[in-house]
Amino acid sequence: MIGRLLGGTIGMATLIGATAIALMMLHITADVVAKFVFSSPLPGTIAIVSQYYMVAIVFIPLAFAERRNAHISVEVLVEHMPIVVQRRLNFASAAFSATVFGLLAWRGFEEAMRKYNVGSFIIEQGVRIDSWPAYYLLPLGAGLMVLTLLYKMGRALHGGPASDFTAPF
Repeated sequence: MIGRLLGGTIGMATLIGATAIALMMLHITADVVAKFVFSSPLPGTIAIVSQYYMVAIVFIPLAFAERRNAHISVEVLVEHMPIVVQRRLNFASAAFSATVFGLLAWRGFEEAMRKYNVGSFIIEQGVRIDSWPAYYLLPLGAGLMVLTLLYKMGRALHGGPASDFTAPF
C-alpha cells in the first residue's frame, strides 16, 4: 500500500514536471512570436523560465528516475563483487543519498520560508513577479527523493524480490 501511495505521489509530481516542460515551450514560443511579430516581448519570460519552469523540470522528477532505477551509475568494480556485497553497497549508497537529499530538502525548505517571509520577487521589464513560490519546488523534489530512497531501503531490509534495488515499483 505504501508503494502504491508513494508511486501515485511520484506520478503526480512527474506530471507536474512534464506540464512545466510543455508550459515552458509554449511560453517561450509565445514570447518569440510576440517579440518578432508584435515587437513587444512578453514581460517576465526570462524570470518565469529560470525561476519556475527550470527548477520544476530539474527537481520534481528526481524521485521518478530513482523509482525506475534510471539514474546514471558506473559499476566498474562493483559488478565484479559478490551479490551480497553489491546489495550492501547499494543500501549504503541509498542511505548516503537519503541523508544528502534530506539535508537539501531541509535547508531548501528553510530558504523557501525565508523567501516567503520577505515576499521575494523579481522585477523584469517593469513587471513584478513573485519568486518565493518557486523556492518550494526544490524541497518538494528532494523530499520525494528521500521518501523513495527510504522506501527502497525498507524493501531491501525486508527481503523479497526487490531487495536488490533494481526493480521499479
